[in-house]
Amino acid sequence: MDLEMLRNFIAIVQAGNLTGASERIHIAQPTLSRQIRQLESYYDAKLVLTERGSRQLVLTDAGRLLLEKAQYICSLDDSAREEIRSAERGAAGTLRLSVANSRARPLVVRMLKAFGKSYPDINFMIFESSFIEQRQQLLSGIGELGLLSTPPDRDSNFEELFRTDEFFVAVFHKNSIWLHEPERKGIELSGLREAPISVSSGYYQEFKRCCASQGFVPHIKSISTTRNTALHWAEANVAVTVMPMSEDEDMDKDLVVKKILDADIEIYKSVVKVKGRPLSPLALKFVEFYNENGNAKRLCDIGALYEESQRERHT
Repeated sequence: MDLEMLRNFIAIVQAGNLTGASERIHIAQPTLSRQIRQLESYYDAKLVLTERGSRQLVLTDAGRLLLEKAQYICSLDDSAREEIRSAERGAAGTLRLSVANSRARPLVVRMLKAFGKSYPDINFMIFESSFIEQRQQLLSGIGELGLLSTPPDRDSNFEELFRTDEFFVAVFHKNSIWLHEPERKGIELSGLREAPISVSSGYYQEFKRCCASQGFVPHIKSISTTRNTALHWAEANVAVTVMPMSEDEDMDKDLVVKKILDADIEIYKSVVKVKGRPLSPLALKFVEFYNENGNAKRLCDIGALYEESQRERHT
């Protein structure tokens, strides 16, 4: 077995069948079928099933496990190749980040723009996803560092490196009829009692709970998958958007942001890595940069991260 077989296995799963994989990677179907049989023999387990009356392949539990490990192994190989090239060129390569939906813009504006200016030969691969997708991306090695909006303590696979506190805000269009005392920086939940509310699905239940503690049920106009979509309702002056926000974020000049003063909720975003998995030199550079410029609480020992990386290189 070699890496090429694992890469072809990934391609087959992504395509859903041998025909699609054959067309994508330009390898004959009989060869791909033989490689699957070889993998099944090597691991002594059935990896894929073909549903009756369908040409679609279905992964077994063993197949799903191999897919996750194959993605990680192949990502390690890609990373090693990139690091070797980077060592020859200096600080260069691709930083792979898994970012919570709607967190990419402030990350780019606040951090990646400056980081890229300091290291002009670095480029970025950013995956915007829900927490479930982020988890898979990080465990499979597709993303090396993650920016999560879901507390990572719910999953013991991750080590939290940095944490940035956030808070609930109400975002109004500057001409909104529900905007009172625009010069005031804060607002109580009761001030949103009559307003139509737009909120992202990840914070809908928490917002309802906060309102219930103040004795009312909010008028929910829209529940959106992402924070960005929820924000469009305020931009269109149709609703007031309730969402989490950190101190270092900026808003469009047509929007007025008010911190919700009596929302009883702890919100934060985190930078994480997979526990026990050493970071690449490029990711370590970013961790150092984030520590110096990220306006976040550091929860990691950067020296220990370097030692972990060095041990991996010498094994």
